[in-house]
Amino acid sequence: MQSALVLGVAITMGTAGCASSGAGFERGEPDFSGAIRRSQSSVKIGEAHVVDGRVNPQMPVLMSSRGSEIAVGFGRPGHVAAVATLDGSSLQPLSLLQHPSVDAATAPETHAVRVELESGRFVLCWTRGSLDWGHRALAQAFDRDGSPRGAPVAISAPDADVMGQLRAITPDGQRVIATFVAISRNAFELIAVPIEIPGPTPAATASR
Repeated sequence: MQSALVLGVAITMGTAGCASSGAGFERGEPDFSGAIRRSQSSVKIGEAHVVDGRVNPQMPVLMSSRGSEIAVGFGRPGHVAAVATLDGSSLQPLSLLQHPSVDAATAPETHAVRVELESGRFVLCWTRGSLDWGHRALAQAFDRDGSPRGAPVAISAPDADVMGQLRAITPDGQRVIATFVAISRNAFELIAVPIEIPGPTPAATASR
């Protein structure tokens, strides 16, 4: 099972931290639409894990899952493609394979990654920022009808500058794993962050 999972990401590669509890009511980050909500955070962010500390930010990050395992494809310096297999629950590394990259093709650009969960809920993950001030990664949960379950939450560390497109996937239909490359401690690191949707739908009041 693991070899098939790694092979799928490897083929695509060739062709192509601070934790937050998410609790409390405050004037949070703007929605993806730009609206600012003064409400409880919509997601709970677990402990961030550094998957790899030698990442080529010019190469895409790709993800796939099968059963309880997640495969993350990324680039290393010297046009080397790597695939890390992670345990879907703990995000602990299971294996790391490397091979020469066929080219430096990039993955499709997306404004936001939408991950469908059980019961029709979904999570949006996206980046916001500028070249002058840097970029951060955000996540927000929504109910089946598209109404937000609360305010967005930053899933990247305050001192990290997120590079390129983030990726996200669900290993079990209940939680989301997001990955992105960020500059931290003067190094390009590949970060994996678990995201959960806590409790019942909070009453949210939108304001600008």
